Amino acid sequence: MDTDIPAPVPVEDLIAQRGRGLAHAADGYLDRAEVARAWPVVWNYHAVIQANRVQTREASVTGTYGTTTWTEYHAEDVQRVADAIARGTAEVWPEWRKDTEAGRAEQQRYHERWRREVVRTRWIQAAIVLVLLLGVGVLVVLSVIDA
Repeated sequence: MDTDIPAPVPVEDLIAQRGRGLAHAADGYLDRAEVARAWPVVWNYHAVIQANRVQTREASVTGTYGTTTWTEYHAEDVQRVADAIARGTAEVWPEWRKDTEAGRAEQQRYHERWRREVVRTRWIQAAIVLVLLLGVGVLVVLSVIDA
């Protein structure tokens, strides 16, 4: 690798740093931000989670505006993988790491694809709004002509 691997952040420390309130993963689980702090050299968390068989669970909450769901990650599995990353025994391809040229290049490609998708989606939304406004304008003109 290009640089030394930072020491894993103990999962117990991550859990101990949680504030009060309900905005945290369930007992025995971590949220995505906590996984990111536990694995500081990884950028493609999804790939590492799948390759190293980290248990996950779907959590949800229902409120006024509907149901929001998210994924939580088993704390012991996250710690196991953090320790394996530090030892160099985890299944972590160079393309999934922040500290390799291949990883930085792949991360750049990923974010560029994501950005293009966002721009494309916004153009489509703008076109739909424009067509709707044009349709309303035509209806207004036709109703004025008929009146």
